[in-house]
Amino acid sequence: MSGDTAQGRRLSKSRRILTWLVIAIAVVAASYVLLGKSALLDVERVEIYGLHRVALAEVEERLGFHSGDPLLSVNSEEEARKLEVLPWVQVVDIERKWDGLITVDITERRAVALAMVAPKQWALIDSFGRVLTGGLSNPPDLPRLSGVHAAGVPGSYMMEDSKALLSVLGAFPSDLVLRVRSLRRDADGEIVGSLTSGEEVVFGDEDRLAAKVVALVTVLSHLGDQNRNDKYIDVSTPTEVVVRGEDKRTASP
Repeated sequence: MSGDTAQGRRLSKSRRILTWLVIAIAVVAASYVLLGKSALLDVERVEIYGLHRVALAEVEERLGFHSGDPLLSVNSEEEARKLEVLPWVQVVDIERKWDGLITVDITERRAVALAMVAPKQWALIDSFGRVLTGGLSNPPDLPRLSGVHAAGVPGSYMMEDSKALLSVLGAFPSDLVLRVRSLRRDADGEIVGSLTSGEEVVFGDEDRLAAKVVALVTVLSHLGDQNRNDKYIDVSTPTEVVVRGEDKRTASP
């Protein structure tokens, strides 16, 4: 009998604990619902930061909440994904605060090159190959990519054949990348570039691109120190750079 009594007490205690746990969960859930609907937890104001190329109206149009909406109804991750669809938007951080303030911090993409959309129409693209604009008749002075698939609509990405060209640009030091006038794939698929100072640079295939850029930077510094204006630089084999006064394809025999 004593064993049955002890077991009954344990069961009774377990039921009481379970009952209180259910009550606690119900109270928390009810509080969450009531607080969510309370005017004390409404969206009071929205502050948006980081806009330079993106229009404020575009951001506000895509946001799924407004002042007066329940604060707890704002899904930060979902709202961020809506904004990251915009061509110029790279990263969005949305933070809710209990005083009703929502901050939207936007990091915009940076244009690093131009890609052709149509004859004499160039689109801005970023280092990831994201197409930022439609075709521009008077684009800014940025390196032009050619010999690759044309750019698509804003918000899309360049095709695979442009990635190596963007990798070359990404390997350049920031103070020298502005010297790159264009990069292209020639008929053999090799990467060739031209600089604003007139040099033609052969990078060759897609292997060791970073090493080839380092070799080019070293050669340019050396040529500058010697006041030389050689117009043909071949870094396709970065340990054996070839420098000539003329492009070997046009030089006289």
